[in-house]
Amino acid sequence: MAGKRKAVFVDRDGTLNYDTGYTHKLSDLKIYDDIIPILKEYYDQNYIIIVVTNQSGIGREYYTVEDMEAFNNKLAEELMKYGVKIEEFFYCPHLPDQGCKCRKPGTGMIEEAAKKYNIDIKNSVVIGDRTSVDGTMARKLGIKFIKVHGYD
Repeated sequence: MAGKRKAVFVDRDGTLNYDTGYTHKLSDLKIYDDIIPILKEYYDQNYIIIVVTNQSGIGREYYTVEDMEAFNNKLAEELMKYGVKIEEFFYCPHLPDQGCKCRKPGTGMIEEAAKKYNIDIKNSVVIGDRTSVDGTMARKLGIKFIKVHGYD
């Protein structure tokens, strides 16, 4: 596995920032204080930080890709103030019943990121707020899952 990178695949809403329900407004951006030191520790150990997020609000036409990107850019800017760089945001705009493989707990977003960034999936980590979604995705890939904040 020489030359492969390790990554933290982190969920967005409910993990990085408070989930207001189809979160997309800049005014709703509030980062959890306790996620910052976790990400910083991994980042300082040369893990790349990649956000993997279901964004069915796009598919439901509650907001646009541009709205989501503006939110993501502001989130990344805020995390940089703490020395944490988000390498990239991967998102799934599809509805749950569309059966796409990128929608979590599907593994498509991680597989795409792994190819793009030459990631050693087995030595990477998933951080999320939902065992049933983020945890299931991690188990499918056989990698460590860290649960924060969630309710299941």
